[in-house]
Formats: sequence, C-alpha cells, structure tokens
Amino acid sequence: MTFWHCLHAEWIKIRTMRSTVYVILGTLAFCIGLAALNASSAGSEFADLSPADQASFDPLATSLRGYLLAQIALGLLGGLVITSEYGARTIVPTLIAVPHRLQVLVSKAVVLTGVALPVGIAVSLAGFLVGQASLSGAGAPHLALSDGVALRGIAGGGLYLALAGLFGLALGTVIRSTTATVTTLFGVMLIVQAFAPALPAGLGDWVSKYWPPIAGGQIITSYQDPMLLSPWAGVGVMAGCVAALMTAAFVVFRKRDA
Repeated sequence: MTFWHCLHAEWIKIRTMRSTVYVILGTLAFCIGLAALNASSAGSEFADLSPADQASFDPLATSLRGYLLAQIALGLLGGLVITSEYGARTIVPTLIAVPHRLQVLVSKAVVLTGVALPVGIAVSLAGFLVGQASLSGAGAPHLALSDGVALRGIAGGGLYLALAGLFGLALGTVIRSTTATVTTLFGVMLIVQAFAPALPAGLGDWVSKYWPPIAGGQIITSYQDPMLLSPWAGVGVMAGCVAALMTAAFVVFRKRDA
C-alpha cells in the first residue's frame, strides 16, 4: 500500500467517526459563545478599570479565550484518531495492511493536521469577529480584522490548535486509552496553567514562561507581558514539544505489539 493509499484510508476513518463532527461543532459553538460572553463582560467593565489595567487591556485575548477548551477538544480528536482503533481492535488489520508503522503514524498526523488547522482558524476567526463586535458595542478598545496583530492571532491560534491536536495524537499513541488521554490533556493543558501562580517563585516563573501550552497560548495575545515569551517564540516552544512527543510516540508505536 502506498503512502497516498494510507492517507486516503486515514481520511475515510476520521471523516466517518461521529466524534469528529461533534468535536468540530461543539468547539465552534463554545468558542463563539464564550467570546460573546467574555467580551460583553470585559467591555462593560472597561470604564471602571484602573489606568494601569486599561493600558494592559487585551482585546485579542478577550475574544479568543475559548482556545483554552478548544485545545482540549482538538487534543481529544487527535487522541481518538488512534485510541479508537485500539479500543475497537481495528489497529490489528491496519498494521497488517500497512506494516510500515512510520507510514501509518505520519498519515494519521497529516490527515489530522488537514482537519484541525482549518477548524482552528475558523474557530479563531469566529471568536474574533463575535468578540470584537461585542467590545465595539460596549465602547471598549477593539481590533479590526485588517490589523496585523489580529491576523497573527487568528492564523497563529489556528496553528496552535492544530499543534494541540498532534499533541493529543502523540499522547494517544503512547497511552492507547481514550479516558487516560483526556485526563492527561486536562492535566497538562489546564491544571498546570491554573496552579502555576501557586508554585514556588522560581518554579512558578519558569512554568509560566516555558510550559508549552502556556507559552503557545501567547500567540492569541496583543499585549506583550515582558515576563513571558513573545507570541511566535511561544508557538516555537509548543511545536518543539509536539515534535519531541511525536518522536517518542513513534518509538513506542514501533516497539509495542498491536
């Protein structure tokens, strides 16, 4: 079987999984709803903020905050690309048909990226438009779609969410269990971020700056915190982490029995 045949087979698998449609529609609905609520609340409170808080007000992050759960949703989709096969034991005929395991994993990664990247951009664009309209209506600072920082946030947000999908694929390949993959995604992407301020000073500062999901999330900000990485440097840290995890996933995938 050629690489193109393998890609076609993986495309059929991902588009026929019912969870794919549910994840995409749920992510889009959640991000639009959260953008409207978050921007409406922030816009109405803007006039009461202190001058320092007004100076650091971030209209881009306010409208794209839905990425926090969108990354879990697309990470879950990435995990399901392979854990669903382990759960149904269809991984056995897959590896009989394509004994070259690198080809199998690369095909899954390419197809997943082809789905997650446009979905991530669509989610970011929809959240941005809804959020900025709410901020504008409330008389708070807002951005236009033609602003360079807005285009960076939308395109970079889509790229980050595609990386989150690959992150889930790597975890699912190593762990094999859908439940354990989801639990790990919550821990890595949300729990660590929530508890970073409570960590000892030096460790907390390092985690806030270099923990991959936190560093990558800087791509949706328009206010640059001098204590954190720049947006593209942050995405670079996330991409490096995903590359390392995918390499580890392939090593494990090649050595284990199906």
